[in-house]
Amino acid sequence: MKNRLLTQVIVSGIVLIIIAMLAAPVIGAPLTGVQGSRVQVNFMSQDPDPADAGNDLDLRWQVVNTVTGSVDYLNFRLDAGYPFLFEAGDSQFKELGASAGTYEDNIFYILHYKLRVADNAVKGTYNVTLNWNYGSGWVKKEFPIYIDPKRADFVVGALSTSPEKLIADTDDAKLSVGIDNIGKGNAENVKVKLLMPEGFRASYSYSDEDSLGIIEKGASKQAVFYVDIDDKTRAGEYEASLEISYKDENDAASQYRTKKIGLKIPVKPAPYLVIESVTPNPGIIVPGNVVTAIVKVKNTGNEKAESVSLRVFKDAAQPFDFIEKSDFVGKLESGDSGEAAIKFTVEKDAVPKKYLVDVELRGIDNKENVVIFRSTIQVDVQESSGVFPFKTVGILGVLAVLVAAGSTYYRKNRMNK
Repeated sequence: MKNRLLTQVIVSGIVLIIIAMLAAPVIGAPLTGVQGSRVQVNFMSQDPDPADAGNDLDLRWQVVNTVTGSVDYLNFRLDAGYPFLFEAGDSQFKELGASAGTYEDNIFYILHYKLRVADNAVKGTYNVTLNWNYGSGWVKKEFPIYIDPKRADFVVGALSTSPEKLIADTDDAKLSVGIDNIGKGNAENVKVKLLMPEGFRASYSYSDEDSLGIIEKGASKQAVFYVDIDDKTRAGEYEASLEISYKDENDAASQYRTKKIGLKIPVKPAPYLVIESVTPNPGIIVPGNVVTAIVKVKNTGNEKAESVSLRVFKDAAQPFDFIEKSDFVGKLESGDSGEAAIKFTVEKDAVPKKYLVDVELRGIDNKENVVIFRSTIQVDVQESSGVFPFKTVGILGVLAVLVAAGSTYYRKNRMNK
């Protein structure tokens, strides 16, 4: 009986020892945070939660000295990289000075930091690192901070053009671009400027800008621009940019913000017709001439042109009467040349000088679209070199005959005397 009682006492004692060993770490552990040898730090809150881009953010920690006694000094350093900025008035370093130990979790200090969240911060979780030192080395711990901007944010929607197919040497091409606000706030006073690559320019003043007013969150508006495409622009995708300036409704400072978004402008393959040379017959043009000019046309584009033709536009102020002012060239493959002939009469009282005559080149591309190119040819009217010398020779001949007759008459009179 005694042996059984002794055995029960021993077993009970062993069980109590095991329970005590398992419970000891739980009783002595802090509630949250990191425990150094004497100080523990627990994260309390972030305000606002989630943080908002461009606004201030308050961070608070609970600081507890868990051992009876005191700490001569207690220093803190907050390491916070992008998108957090120390621009809200706080320093990275803080010092609480001497700290009395409490050994009680319900007696603590409040550590407070105020940061600014970068304007261009994007949604996500970012870590800040709090370091503290109470005289026996630095202890550190990372804490997650969540950012979900409530600001407006933009992406480019669909691009539509008129004409539907953009080619070189196009004037007043209309570009309509969707501006989508995918942010969590409304955008006010939205203005969009098209920054164009080489080969593009605004058709007229401010045609590269558009004002869209308010774009609510989740909404979209069309920005419209009018551009000219240079005649030397080749097929391909060209990198442009949209510069969007706006005010965010959630910005207490009501400051204008700017965002740039890339935009690709496609220029399609097309024929491109140019005047390669002009050969007049006669070679020297003078007033009164009937002139036949052979105009050589070349397709310098990257697509063939069908039914190429040339047409002259007569200017009433110019001294030409066109007998044949248009001609058919035919099909020109890329790099091919062809000829057109025009015929005109130069007025007899034409002023000798160089005249620029407007011409139009037409063709049809692979999609049956009519392509039109405008150019000029030069007509050089010179002073008549054959008429006036002939008259001069005639006058000199008459004078020579008169002089000879007078000389003969004079000699005969002297002999008679």
